[in-house]
Amino acid sequence: MAKSLDRQTKGRKSLADELAEAVLEKNVRAAGRVLSLIDDRDPLAKAVLKRLYAHTGNAHIVGITGSAGAGKSTLIDCITTELRRRKKEVGILTVDPTSPFSGGALLGDRIRMRDHFLDQGVFIRSLATRGSHGGLSGAIYEAAQLLDAMGKEYILLETIGIGQDQVEVSRIAHTVLVIVTPESGDEIQAMKAGVLEIAHLLVINKADLAGTEELFLKLGDVGVPVFKTSATKSEGITALVDGIVEHRAELLAGANHKQRAVELSRNQLLELIQDALVLKIRKKMGESSVERWAQKIANRESDPYTAAETILGKLGF
Repeated sequence: MAKSLDRQTKGRKSLADELAEAVLEKNVRAAGRVLSLIDDRDPLAKAVLKRLYAHTGNAHIVGITGSAGAGKSTLIDCITTELRRRKKEVGILTVDPTSPFSGGALLGDRIRMRDHFLDQGVFIRSLATRGSHGGLSGAIYEAAQLLDAMGKEYILLETIGIGQDQVEVSRIAHTVLVIVTPESGDEIQAMKAGVLEIAHLLVINKADLAGTEELFLKLGDVGVPVFKTSATKSEGITALVDGIVEHRAELLAGANHKQRAVELSRNQLLELIQDALVLKIRKKMGESSVERWAQKIANRESDPYTAAETILGKLGF
């Protein structure tokens, strides 16, 4: 039995080596397979990522968030076109709500940005949030690092929305774009605190609509560059991409560049530790125990704080 397990382990290690080598050679099928493994939380994914990690740290991750209807996907399509015109390789990760039926992303990556699917310099993938907070999949760190190792110079990360709880994108992105429209003018005062926390660049999309100049003036005191675009007309895109490139250059030249790298690494480390601990606790407890405690809490026979303390105490924490 032990020998059989050893052979299986060696086989998995060999497959991990093969997949890692294929990703470094920019093999699209291999990258797609590893992304599926990441999304499924297959242990093989981590084996591959360990081999790839030394080849990461070169890509610039651009987080793109904004309310529904702001035109994020169309804007990403335009940004990608401009980056490709500049001969840059691009990875696109779109984070979608999880389907209650399949567990996968509701919006398939073939629906969006279809003009780029035949372009070997662009890799597009949708990931499901699977209930994660902040609009980001728990697998997003690993997915971005995979595309980084694959040689993508810019990774565009689209989240499902914005709000006070939608600031998670700033935990992984180097540059955060917050997209607003003239139609959201009345929301700006309420949004300002959140925008100030996460935005490096503000984008007024649909700038051909009435109310654009008024909104531009409202955003004047936010303290970050504001760009006006009309993604459907491909207007203002060159200036916006210039802004992204300039922000990247500022980060690389800044004294706190190394500290930011440490901060991003800390975020991923804590995320991995948290995920591993939750899985171990659930495994030790068993699903039936979790359900029993959930029933007690729902029936007001216990409270969640006492329940958590009791469970952790029994597990030795």
